[in-house]
Amino acid sequence: MAIEEAPSSTTLVLGILCMSLASPAYYSGTHFFLFVAVVSFIGTLIWIAIYLLGIREATNFPINWLLTEYVNTAICTICYIIAFILQLIVSSSLHPGHYRRGSSIAAGVFGIINAVVYGFATYLLHLEWKGTRTN
Repeated sequence: MAIEEAPSSTTLVLGILCMSLASPAYYSGTHFFLFVAVVSFIGTLIWIAIYLLGIREATNFPINWLLTEYVNTAICTICYIIAFILQLIVSSSLHPGHYRRGSSIAAGVFGIINAVVYGFATYLLHLEWKGTRTN
């Protein structure tokens, strides 16, 4: 497994954990958290399919694939940071005996971890994009 593939597979597993722990969404902050988790999960699946099927090499579209993936991953990172903060605020406002409090907090913690992994992937893509640019 290449170092570029490791963040993608990790974000998929963490995304599944985030989605399963935060659902069903009873509160507005959890709705946004689930939205971010699902959209990021689908985006990561699409990028994995692009690499797995060799679409980058097979098409002649004038797309800077590396920059597109870099921007997508950076947006996912920022959205996950906002979402896990919101998720933890919502889950901390629940009273201690609430039956959804533990899984909501766990979803926020896994959101933190997923944001860190997306941030690391953004850093790796930035280094790769910076190395391939021509001045």
